Amino acid sequence: MDERIYQIAEQIVEMHQKAYELYLPLVEDVCGRIVSEDELSHLLDYVLEFACDEKILGLYKRVCRRYLYIYPSCVKSYIEAYREMWEDGDEDTKKRFPA
Repeated sequence: MDERIYQIAEQIVEMHQKAYELYLPLVEDVCGRIVSEDELSHLLDYVLEFACDEKILGLYKRVCRRYLYIYPSCVKSYIEAYREMWEDGDEDTKKRFPA
């Protein structure tokens, strides 16, 4: 049983690494130009699914910071979506994406 749990945890780590490698060039592209609100929303939807991982959360924050003053209501809704999906209410998680 313990070995199976270890294998599942290892697969999750690998999946997060693959997601990071996939999303990094997309984030760099989106942060290097101005995209439509729809394109921004599509990217944030996908990245949000993996934002429990610290490296991917960094990508998510990078995009949010880049577009906060361009599409403020959109970005604010994605910050709230992150909080609803990934924060459990303790102080440590609140520090990850401060208000």
